[in-house]
Parts: sequence; C-alpha cells; structure tokens
Amino acid sequence: MDQDLHGLGEDLVTTAARVVRWVPKSDHFGLSLAAARILARLNDNGPTRISDLATAERCSQPTITNHVKRLEAMGLVDREADPRDARAWMIGLNAAGQKELAAMRDSLGTSLEPYLARLSRRDLKALREGVETMQRLMALSRPADDG
Repeated sequence: MDQDLHGLGEDLVTTAARVVRWVPKSDHFGLSLAAARILARLNDNGPTRISDLATAERCSQPTITNHVKRLEAMGLVDREADPRDARAWMIGLNAAGQKELAAMRDSLGTSLEPYLARLSRRDLKALREGVETMQRLMALSRPADDG
C-alpha cells in the first residue's frame, strides 16, 4: 500500500469529521448529527431499506430503527412497503425532511462564514479546489455495500 495515499486518506477522513464537529451549531435545528447523516444519505441515495441504512451507517438495525422512528415522528421521513419484499420497509426523505436538511446545511454554512472570511484568498482558492476534488472522489464507483 502506498503510505502517502494511506496517510492522505486518514487525514481526509479525520479532518472532515473534525470540521463537522468543530463548526458552531445553531439552535435552529434539533437533529443529532446521526439523524442528519441519515437524512443526507436518504437525500443522496433515495428510499432505502432499514437494513441497508444500518449497514451503510455501520450500526445495528435496532439503532437505525430508533432513529427512523424519531425522524418519522418528526414528519421528516416516510415509510412504505418494499415492493420487492412486503415484509420490509423502504424509508424515504419527504419534502419536510428535504427542507429540514437544507435548513441545517444553510445554518452550518452560515456558522462557518466568519471563519472562512479570516482565510487568505489563496487559502480560500485552495479550499474550493479541495472541495471540488472531494466531490470528484465521492463520484467514483464504490462497492455497493459502501452506500
């Protein structure tokens, strides 16, 4: 394994996670980061079975079921029978969930603005290029079970 690429991968994941934890949180939304991740995954991937959400989020099915129940009670997701297997449920993001996710992302972006404003033009350019590179990375094909 290329140690430089390995180190870069570790740094990328660690730094991205730290940024999410570091950004000041607004009082305008009451979602946990885990719930927000589920909404984002449903937004990105469309309706998903609970078992597939659990695998993708690397947690137990009962944990995901509890999150989904809370999100459903909040009116942010809908549950429908899986057309391939009537015993299973498909969880989908509804319009209210999309609105909540957009508001949360907007709030996080607003919270980060004062810190970004303190960076040099050169750093901002590098950061924009880095984000574009990360988006290209995320567009690469991955094994289906990585969600």
